[in-house]
Amino acid sequence: MKTEILTSGMHCNGCENRMVKALKGLEDIKDAKADAKTGKVVIKHSKEETITEAKTLIGEIGFEVLST
Repeated sequence: MKTEILTSGMHCNGCENRMVKALKGLEDIKDAKADAKTGKVVIKHSKEETITEAKTLIGEIGFEVLST
């Protein structure tokens, strides 16, 4: 599955890298891409529950989830 999450709070490449590194640390996430300009985060995963985990993690590392 591929899911797009709209976030706020990313301002630079460092933010993108922090987001991707954190998300790839979740067991089910096979790939993650983040774009600071659009606020979009795209993750590839195989379980629906992973979305909830990813959204929680995004908040824990200092960004806000706007929508999925």
